[in-house]
Amino acid sequence: DAFFQGFGEIRRVPGRSLDRATVEQADVLLVRSVTNVNRALLEGSKVRFVGTCTIGTDHLDLDYFKQAGIQWSSAPGCNARGVVDYVLGSLQTLAEIEGADLNQRTYGVVGAGEVGGRLVKVLKGLGWNVLVCDPPRQIAEDGDYVSLAQIIEQCDVISLHTPLTKSGNGSTWHLFDRQRLEQLKPGTWLINASRGPVVDNAALREVLLAREDLQAVLDVWEGEPEVDVDLADLCVLATPHI
Repeated sequence: DAFFQGFGEIRRVPGRSLDRATVEQADVLLVRSVTNVNRALLEGSKVRFVGTCTIGTDHLDLDYFKQAGIQWSSAPGCNARGVVDYVLGSLQTLAEIEGADLNQRTYGVVGAGEVGGRLVKVLKGLGWNVLVCDPPRQIAEDGDYVSLAQIIEQCDVISLHTPLTKSGNGSTWHLFDRQRLEQLKPGTWLINASRGPVVDNAALREVLLAREDLQAVLDVWEGEPEVDVDLADLCVLATPHI
């Protein structure tokens, strides 16, 4: 409010129930990931700029924005430190529960953007063994990257930090499907603090029921704000997309 109050009238509305009538007279729309911003919401409105206070943009219809001449911006890195702290806290909790030595584990980070890249630096700074998988970055730049198959085969801890993409060769929708979940090493810790559908939640529930050696930490869920309560009960830590 302090930043925008000098530019015009500010109206606060619930992001999950936002409708066309609410935004019809707005010039600027600021949202988080719970709001899908697309033609159905914006067509016929005065909105000329959409800002999302998130790293990811899977809730924005960027093709429609381009067609309609709507400018937009996201916030890369806005929550990177908080997510890294969440992962580190989760590791400490898991280590205390299992009596594990965090120095002796191999860590796999899938996605090395703002969040994943920061996590890699922290883990390596602690002197821990870290493998990184990020196919788009591997193509675009030099770096010590490994395949997802190597992550699954070699890592005791896997932390997911990819954007959510639903098409193309780089699709991350159900990146961890039943097949990959079943291939996890005995005793693997799986942490997802990226986007819920990066992991097939139904498959994870079934795999956790079948394999008591696996441990899961989830901060994101398929179908948010609804949560698979049975899956949450199987997780060591289950949090509401902090």
